[in-house]
Amino acid sequence: MFFFISKLVRALSLYVVKKHCIFVKKNSMKRLFSKYALNVFEFTLETWPHDSHTHNFYELILIKEGSGKHILNNVSFDYSVGHVFLLTPEDWHEFVIEAPTTFIYIKFTEQIFLEKQNFDKQTIWKEMVETILYKPNTIPECIIKDKEDKKALFQLTGMLLKEYVSNHFYTRALVLELFGAIMLIVARNLEKKNTSNSKVNQLEKEKISKVLSYIRKNIQNKDLLTQQHLAEMFLLSPNYVSTYLKKHTGQGLKSMILETRLMIAERMIKQSTFTIVQIADKVGFNDASHMNKTFKKYRGKNPTAYRKEFNSK
Repeated sequence: MFFFISKLVRALSLYVVKKHCIFVKKNSMKRLFSKYALNVFEFTLETWPHDSHTHNFYELILIKEGSGKHILNNVSFDYSVGHVFLLTPEDWHEFVIEAPTTFIYIKFTEQIFLEKQNFDKQTIWKEMVETILYKPNTIPECIIKDKEDKKALFQLTGMLLKEYVSNHFYTRALVLELFGAIMLIVARNLEKKNTSNSKVNQLEKEKISKVLSYIRKNIQNKDLLTQQHLAEMFLLSPNYVSTYLKKHTGQGLKSMILETRLMIAERMIKQSTFTIVQIADKVGFNDASHMNKTFKKYRGKNPTAYRKEFNSK
């Protein structure tokens, strides 16, 4: 009887997962597709039913109960209650469950960010999109270190779960607000993580993190990325700006700006529905032709060919 019940629980859990995703297997690697801009659900598993896989969406995974190992991009990390993981479409992962685990999944695509951005015109949302969507710096460990942030995140997720399946007045607006609050906490902790990973002293950590963040956020505006302007913003000598960046990152200003443009463009090409012309404008290239030539020079193919190759995988 116990064996039968265990098999039934596993079958029902697998049904819950399949209900929210479409599985496509190609070149021995499964890729999961979701038709929703936002999908929120909870389920419990005794064993993980999938091989290592990638997605066409982002995943914020919260561990409500249980323990085991999370293998992300071939790096293993022990997980337990309270851990939170962020995955991008480029990441491949699987769980090795050691104790029955209850997962809370928040799956989303760039479309939910666009919907939220149209609903809420605040500049902070635009900055958060850039932090999470195009420069997430995915890590295999728990992304939320602050205890109060973790507590708030689980409370907000519980509220989001309930509201997501309801059908009341203003449900969509409330879902967007709750999702936005969750993403703000994620973005704040990602910024903390980026800063703490630097090898320089604390003051320099904060300063170089601010400089790099400023470059990313203003990559579209060339006037804000000149040596003179950056020097005024961060109290540096104009002639020292490039040297300062090279000292702490290994790249001078010109190289840093170019690589930032290429990295953001690359992620947008892979993971957004923006046209090449729109992407060129958003990352600060003169025009699509300029981006095509630069991208081909440094990435080996033009953006259109790069997108086609990625989508065919």
